[in-house]
Amino acid sequence: MSSRNFSLRLSLFNAVLFLGTGIQLPFLPLWLKERGLPDSEVALVVAMMMAVRIIAIPLGTLSADLTRRRRAVIIACAVGSFLAYGLLHVVSGFWPILIAAMLAAALLAPVVPLSEVMAVEGSARYGLDYGRIRLWASLSFLAGSVLGGALLEIIPVGSVILLIAGAQGLGALFALLLPHDQAVRPVKHEPMRFGAALMVMSSLPFVLFLLAAGLGQASHGFLYAFGSVHYVDLGLSTFTIGKLWALGVLTEVLMFAFSNRFHRALGSVGLIVLGTGLATLRWTVTGLEPPLAILFAAQALHAASFGFTHLGTMHFIRERVPENMRNTAQGVYSMLASGVLLSSTMWASGWLYGALAGGAYFVMAGYAALAFVLALMLRAVSPRA
Repeated sequence: MSSRNFSLRLSLFNAVLFLGTGIQLPFLPLWLKERGLPDSEVALVVAMMMAVRIIAIPLGTLSADLTRRRRAVIIACAVGSFLAYGLLHVVSGFWPILIAAMLAAALLAPVVPLSEVMAVEGSARYGLDYGRIRLWASLSFLAGSVLGGALLEIIPVGSVILLIAGAQGLGALFALLLPHDQAVRPVKHEPMRFGAALMVMSSLPFVLFLLAAGLGQASHGFLYAFGSVHYVDLGLSTFTIGKLWALGVLTEVLMFAFSNRFHRALGSVGLIVLGTGLATLRWTVTGLEPPLAILFAAQALHAASFGFTHLGTMHFIRERVPENMRNTAQGVYSMLASGVLLSSTMWASGWLYGALAGGAYFVMAGYAALAFVLALMLRAVSPRA
């Protein structure tokens, strides 16, 4: 397979990867309320869809390493999630909706970490810039949010689940374009052994990496959960709020477009150090409720607080983890970062906002500062590869 062919296939898949998520995050709660669920049940459904990822991600990624059939696992999960979201359209009542929603979230959960490992491994093999593949995923999330909001101006809220299911159906279709495993890993490797994997993932460098990158990403939890609410309370218009969110995504995309340059200059651990350090600055400035121009500047730091940390994470796993257990390592990281830590931060955000209002960002700055210290420790014990 040529490098251009590989890049095209992964870019096309990433271009639809987060379409459904871009629709789901802002609009699924509206659909749940339209189905007659009270606020408490809406919150429980959304929370359980996040919580089930803690189990589903490592199970999916582990199965990819044990079977050595990563592409097949991605396709099966993508098709399964499409069917489960379709099931949500026909069920009614709290328990059927909860079960179908958890099934949909569980099946979708391993798709992103597995496709991330495929992209970063293949990019290294074919001499490509991983970020120029990953940026399409960021754009797909933005497109899903904008498209969903525009369509809901002309179609009923009850159609939200059909939009999400349709987006996941596109993801399943494009998953068929993913390169076969041998095109990414041409040499047949020994199957993963639990003992060896446990040694790698319990080592001091890997534990420090998990905590530094995981806490750095978890520091975004308050922004994701209550950022827009805080902006409204500051008196900002919905149009201005939209521009703030769009700026964060666009700066992230711009960073990914030149990600190889950043990686060559800083290395994987250096990226995590800089990402968590600038995250500390970002949340401190945001918590001060500065003038709008400075708030825009702080939002532009998303390219570092999320982007640098994510980029460093992907390359760290590629550089420091043997190939036959990288899917599992990615699953462990995703379980901790986007499962346990991020969901806990988001669930606590309601209480934090009620108690501290915008001052809750100082708590996020504390998360990021701890991540920064851990990243410095990681750099001390794990020299640049």
